[in-house]
This record gives sequence, structure tokens and C-alpha cells, in this order.
Amino acid sequence: MLALPQSKFLLASLLATLLIGSFIGMSHNKALPSTGYYPAEALQSTDTLLSLEEFAHSVKNGQRNAVVGIYVPGKLALPVGQQPKGNAGFVTRKPDQTTQFGLAGQYGSVGILAHNDLAGAEFSKILLDEYAIVIYGDGHQDYYLIEDIQKYQALTPTSTFSDFVNLAGTNERLNAAQLFTRIYGVGNRLVFQTCIEAHGDASWGRMFIIGKPVNDPVLSLVQQTSYFFDFANFSMVYR
Repeated sequence: MLALPQSKFLLASLLATLLIGSFIGMSHNKALPSTGYYPAEALQSTDTLLSLEEFAHSVKNGQRNAVVGIYVPGKLALPVGQQPKGNAGFVTRKPDQTTQFGLAGQYGSVGILAHNDLAGAEFSKILLDEYAIVIYGDGHQDYYLIEDIQKYQALTPTSTFSDFVNLAGTNERLNAAQLFTRIYGVGNRLVFQTCIEAHGDASWGRMFIIGKPVNDPVLSLVQQTSYFFDFANFSMVYR
């Protein structure tokens, strides 16, 4: 994991881009044509969800270090694109894709961004103790166990200097730099990030779904597939 920048000014600038600027763009953009919006149900259906093998094959591009897909067994299978160089606030408007947050990678984390009116709507399906699989361009995969879901209200959603209030019931108040450090400064984690819509404001809050690495991907996958075998009749139950 890279060390955090010593300059508070540099960090604050980067955070302003991430936590405010990019998520202003993640709200409903009324200037876009209506054909740019799709109901969440159209993004993925568990009835037609590809298997992990099929999905991994469909997104492979040969680039070993590029994240190209994110897969949660039984829940979602979404391609992952990259941000343009120098544009840390970019989040794709393609309805069935997500974007890797490049700045998170500099701190040793995998950040997955999506608009809450598009693929980000799928993130709410992800639950604690489920497994998420990150797929790279050469086909290799990293497995994560979802261990935490954090939600925050942005007190001034359209301001680059907004503070955030923890919605866990503690009324804890954080500035943008503190929130970024808490979520991404830890490193070695997977983070799904999208906005929370409330009171008619699509950028009212932020949601972070956090996973930790797991060391046994085969067991992880078996535990989360629909192919669960119960051998109770033989005095043996596989868990």
C-alpha cells in the first residue's frame, strides 16, 4: 500500500474530486436524453446471470493488471472499465457497466464506481458475508468477503467542501479527507461505491460496500452458488 500524501492540500484536492465532483455527476443528469436511463431490473437478472467462467471469458482482454469485471454469485456480473487518464471523477454512463476508481488503486484498494440510477442500483443486492470476485484482463481472479457496509449523508451534496454524517446512528461527522482515508486509506480491500438517493436528491448520501481478501477462492465460490449439496442422509453435511 502506498503511503498517504504528506500534503494536506494535495489530499484534499483529490478527495474533492472523488467524493463531491464525481458524485455530482452520478446524480440524475437531466440534460441527458431519456433513452440514457434504464430501469434497474433491466441491468441484470439472476435468471440469466452468466456463470463465473462464462462471464470471466466474456470480459478478458489480455491485460493482466486491468480490472475488467466484478462478479457476485447469484447477484451481479458487471464489466469494469477504466477512468481516462487524469480524470479521477469519471464514472461511465453505460447502464450495464461500472468504473474502476484509479485513485483507490494508488492506496492498494480496488474501487468500483457506478451511478445509483444505473449499475449502482445493483449494489444494494450485495449483503454481508457474501463473496465478490474481481476479474482481471488475463482471467485471473481475486476473491473478497463482504464485511462492512457504510452509509453517509452529505450535508451539502453539491459542495466540494461538504462534511459527511455517519448513518450508523453515531452522528459522527467527517470531512471529505477523513472519509476518504477511512474508506480507501486502509488498503487491500474491495469497495463498491455509489450515491444514496433520498428526499428527491440523487446525491444525498454515499454508500460503501467493503470486502476483505479471502485465501480460499474455491471454497468461497462453492458457499455462494446455488449448487449446495447437503449429504445429511449420509451423516455428513458440507458447509
